[in-house]
Amino acid sequence: MPKHRLLIAGDALTAEEGRLYGPNPAFTPDMDEAMRSVRKLLDFDIETVVCYHGGACRGDIRKQLERIVSSMA
Repeated sequence: MPKHRLLIAGDALTAEEGRLYGPNPAFTPDMDEAMRSVRKLLDFDIETVVCYHGGACRGDIRKQLERIVSSMA
């Protein structure tokens, strides 16, 4: 929802205590493809992410996405 700077991530990302994490490897059959998808999210101006597992995250979303991408490299 670009107008609201909101990403509904489903299972593409997970969250815990308001912090974003990458997809859960136990439930992700193709982690390489999943991480390519996460990298694409860096192109968007996102303020809030809603994950299926963990709920909503706010704050410096770009920084959190960069951390996820670099940790999975």
